Amino acid sequence: MKKQEFFLSTSIFHDRRLSFLECIIVYLKEVQRLRYADIARLTNRDRRNIFSLYQRACKKLGKKPFVVDEKPSIFYIPISVVQDRSLSIMEVVVEHLSSIGLKNSEIAELLARSPKTIHTVHARVKAKRKMSKKKKSKK
Repeated sequence: MKKQEFFLSTSIFHDRRLSFLECIIVYLKEVQRLRYADIARLTNRDRRNIFSLYQRACKKLGKKPFVVDEKPSIFYIPISVVQDRSLSIMEVVVEHLSSIGLKNSEIAELLARSPKTIHTVHARVKAKRKMSKKKKSKK
């Protein structure tokens, strides 16, 4: 696999049956046609975990296919953002979208979640980042 940056459309997260990581894995496997090892490298996860998550996602999807909205998204997330293991996938996605100046209500619309959920996730990200700064300053 060539060294290149992948960008994820925010529309891949619209399928509420799957977790954010499962959405990314299914998208990379089925739409981008990547191997498990390549997906693992891109997402900074173990290849065996990627395989298990893909199998679980396929069970959740059943016979209904994974659908990515056909209309082009205005916002894309670099795959390198999801390599941060200190936060959940949803947290890093919300943090990234927030960092480019989007409001919680706009992020909620992009990710097909409620504004309250996005607010909670964003508050959790701020708290985690604040705690990690305190830990680093004590060392």
